[in-house]
Amino acid sequence: MVLTNKLKTTHPQGELQTVNQITANRWPLSTPGGRFYAELADDLPVTREGSLMFFFQFLKEGGRWEEFIADTPLHYEGNQGSGANNVFGTLFLSILRGHFRYAHINSVRGDGVNPQLLGMDKVVSDDTVRRALAKLSDTTVARDWLENHLIDSIAPALIEPWILDIDTTIKTIYGHQEGAKKGYNATKKGRPSHSYHSYFVANLRLALGVDVCPGNKSSALEGMPGVWRVLEALGGDKQPALIRGDCGYGNERIMAECEQRGLKYLFKLRNTPNVKYLVKDCMRKSGGWVDTGDGWESMEAILKLSGWTKERRVVLVRQKPSARSRASSIPNLLPGDQWLPSGAPWSGEITVLVTSLDEKDFPTEAMPRLYRERADMENNYDELKNQWGWGGFTTRKMEPCQLAAMFIALVYNWWGLYVRFYDPEHHREAVTTRPYLMEGVGRQVQSGGQKTIKLSFTHEKGKQIAEAVSLISNKLHEFGLIAAQWTIPQRWAYLLSCVLRPLLRGKWLAGVPTEGQRFLTEVPDLILAPGHTA
Repeated sequence: MVLTNKLKTTHPQGELQTVNQITANRWPLSTPGGRFYAELADDLPVTREGSLMFFFQFLKEGGRWEEFIADTPLHYEGNQGSGANNVFGTLFLSILRGHFRYAHINSVRGDGVNPQLLGMDKVVSDDTVRRALAKLSDTTVARDWLENHLIDSIAPALIEPWILDIDTTIKTIYGHQEGAKKGYNATKKGRPSHSYHSYFVANLRLALGVDVCPGNKSSALEGMPGVWRVLEALGGDKQPALIRGDCGYGNERIMAECEQRGLKYLFKLRNTPNVKYLVKDCMRKSGGWVDTGDGWESMEAILKLSGWTKERRVVLVRQKPSARSRASSIPNLLPGDQWLPSGAPWSGEITVLVTSLDEKDFPTEAMPRLYRERADMENNYDELKNQWGWGGFTTRKMEPCQLAAMFIALVYNWWGLYVRFYDPEHHREAVTTRPYLMEGVGRQVQSGGQKTIKLSFTHEKGKQIAEAVSLISNKLHEFGLIAAQWTIPQRWAYLLSCVLRPLLRGKWLAGVPTEGQRFLTEVPDLILAPGHTA
């Protein structure tokens, strides 16, 4: 028996309709809002991240993406395999979406617009990306390539005194990956991990480099070769005014190396017995404490610990007695030490800083704030790990993890610099900037050989966003006409001069041609105003 299109079915509203009204790509829907028809249009090139095209314009005018792909060490023979642009373009789009696993890459394959804007032939699979990074892991060439681009993205801007923040963050490993060793792990004690030794430009909140090491190599000394490597790559005219780190870096070998290289440092000291005795001695003194503001005070001292080759300047920091409750002992000192006078009006922990900074230029009262500003780097770690997938894209081999971490840091830098067109005074995390400057439904249409992307903002501030991106896009277009014959370093120096204008205080970076020395005016403060949250 053959069923024909005369077969009837009853609609939920009681109407009769023929079955052949329902096709493979069209469905009638009864909704609380009324009757609608749904149609599958999988042949239309669309994207959820339509606003990314303005970011790609920024990268194009600065020569970042083309130069990055041009000197990639990833090559395929003949017509076999996927091109480097397809591989890194796929990973690039995945990172921008906040992905942290290779399996997440498959969601990029439905994007019909952005891959074209990057000059890609296709979006490749997660396995293809994984194999490509594994292929690059056989030598150090790929690591050098990524590190060079990380440095090049920042180095032209380092004409003003800057601070290098160094630290280590731990990534817990749950599988059987290479380098998964037990070491210091504050959050998951006893779990195997990887150690991420990282180097940041403090005032810019941008990444200079990262070294991924086994979990049992988390000590500061393990990360210092990477620090010296990056600083040597920067050159003598780009050295930091200060290297800053926590108590892991306050040891003789690191301080002596800094002194030998002529680099100033500010580190925290561990609470060793001799440091505790110093604190005990200073606390007996009735004077010498200097009010540093914000309820804190500090004291100068000279210290030579056992194993040190020389005396060094130290600064003790404590909360003001008036800000603490009365007590007769100090936690974290020698057990049972009741050396404070009975009823002494202070209790709390003392921080001891060691520094090579001159007291004349950096007086006692300035030191606590200078060290506390290091807390911004913890925010960098949090953003990179939780919003940019840093520590993700894990494979069984450790070197691909290294390459992924470096590429993520590079994308983080590019995006952070682009965002500063819209809010040059503040650092905005991805959780805030993505809804504004990435999301929006984009649909590509073609007429007469001209391709147009029709963009619809779904954000409540869509009108303001449209005004802001229109202004920046027009300025970038104008810049592209002016700089058509410039070199890539000249173009990038110009754009860095624009996005970092508050920090540069009107200065132009080296290399900007005379005809281009004018700021982008009318920079919008429409959508990323201070205090606004997405």
